[in-house]
Amino acid sequence: MKNRTGDLFAKTRREEKLSQFTGVLDRLEHLVDWSGLAAAVNAATGREAARPQGGRPPYPTAVLLKIVVLQQLYGNLSDEQMEYALLDRLSWQHFIGMADQRDLPDARTLWAFKNLIAGGGGAQALFREVNHQLAQAGLSAKGGQLIDATIVEVPKTNLSDESRDKLNQGELPAHWGAKRIAHTDAEARWTKKHGQWFYGYKGHINADQKHKLIRAIEVTAANVDDRVPLERLIEVDAVRLESGKTIHADKGYDAKATRDLLKEWGLRDGVARKDDAQRYDQADNERRNEKLSRIRARVEHVFGGWEKTMGKQLRCIGQTRARSMIIVQATVYNLRRWVTLDGRGAHAA
Repeated sequence: MKNRTGDLFAKTRREEKLSQFTGVLDRLEHLVDWSGLAAAVNAATGREAARPQGGRPPYPTAVLLKIVVLQQLYGNLSDEQMEYALLDRLSWQHFIGMADQRDLPDARTLWAFKNLIAGGGGAQALFREVNHQLAQAGLSAKGGQLIDATIVEVPKTNLSDESRDKLNQGELPAHWGAKRIAHTDAEARWTKKHGQWFYGYKGHINADQKHKLIRAIEVTAANVDDRVPLERLIEVDAVRLESGKTIHADKGYDAKATRDLLKEWGLRDGVARKDDAQRYDQADNERRNEKLSRIRARVEHVFGGWEKTMGKQLRCIGQTRARSMIIVQATVYNLRRWVTLDGRGAHAA
């Protein structure tokens, strides 16, 4: 049989076949108002404001936002990996609307954009706008408020106990050279969990019970007690409290101060109890905790989805960038979750 060396419709056929594997991106393009996200980020950072004429115009904010979402959605790629993948993947070029363009944003452009949104509050604006769009799509927060925290690690090297203690006190080891200091996030902190040491930050979240979407987020160093940002996480507006007066949290939040706060705000206490040192029989506490854990466990699904998508790791140094990227990761989790809920028709529930 003679080899066919050309086909006028080859490109069209490949694109049709490719569309079978790009369902998530197609849904994101359909569901999300990207111009609205870009407007929110521009308002926070001043990007795309009027500027002197001359020079190459900057890439649109909506394009760069889509690239940041792709970067996290497909495994927390480095900026260099993202540059290569964008050049290599036609589906990604279509998603950002630049399949027919000669030049695509490179690693330095992406780094500069993420630096801009970190310093200008762009990540917070992006998170708020996505939640606003979720509400408009019929995915308002419903059910109890699930409070918990997860550790997000930063790049680290092996350290002695002395060096670890120094960093947790906000000091740099005296014997470190300039190169070591430049490649270490001195604002991150060490914490021990289940007998294992972690270095980085914590993402403290409030997710709603019904949809398992992240509704509020705070970022601290990893060694900060989970209860510290609790007041800033709880939603107390009248609309939210109509269906979400119960605060669910694990034993780490159990304290008199927590119970007093919930009582003062008229909220229901769904916090798991620690063992009562004044009582021999802990059966009541255990029954209560078991009943509550069936609901509270839903927040672990949130962290599981986050970790599966992005790995709960950062590729940046410094608290400002770390805070921004953790909020971006939470936002990307919400976008991916939106696609899942839309497929199930949850917006109509």
